[in-house]
This record gives sequence, structure tokens and C-alpha cells, in this order.
Amino acid sequence: MTQPFGQPLGAAEQQGLPISVPVQPTGDTRVDAALERLQELDQVPIEEHAEVFGDIHARLTSALGDAGSGDGAGS
Repeated sequence: MTQPFGQPLGAAEQQGLPISVPVQPTGDTRVDAALERLQELDQVPIEEHAEVFGDIHARLTSALGDAGSGDGAGS
């Protein structure tokens, strides 16, 4: 198997082993909550990863759209 751009999958991906995704707090509660969803990827079937990524993208897009609006939602 290969990843995009022809890079071979690592041993963990080939064996279906958990891949931890380190998430550093950003200080923005909405961004942090969105990024925490990355931790779910090890527990959901790969077929559902697109849905998780879609939700993360929507949350981050919303937070970015509100940045600088002074609504205080991120703090």
C-alpha cells in the first residue's frame, strides 16, 4: 500500500495499529475542542475518518471566521 504521492505506508498503518496524534493546547477553547476530535481516529473505522475530519474542518473554519470579531467565543 502507498500513501498519497507514492510514499509507502509505515508498519503501524499496514498493521492497523493505533497512531497517536499529539495535540498541543492552543488557548482557544473552540480550536482545542476541534483538535481533540483527532484522538477519536483510533476508535472509529477508517470509513468514518472523513466524517471526523469534516467536522474538525467545519469547527476550525467557524472559529477562524469568528477570529477578531470580538465575540469572545474562543476564550
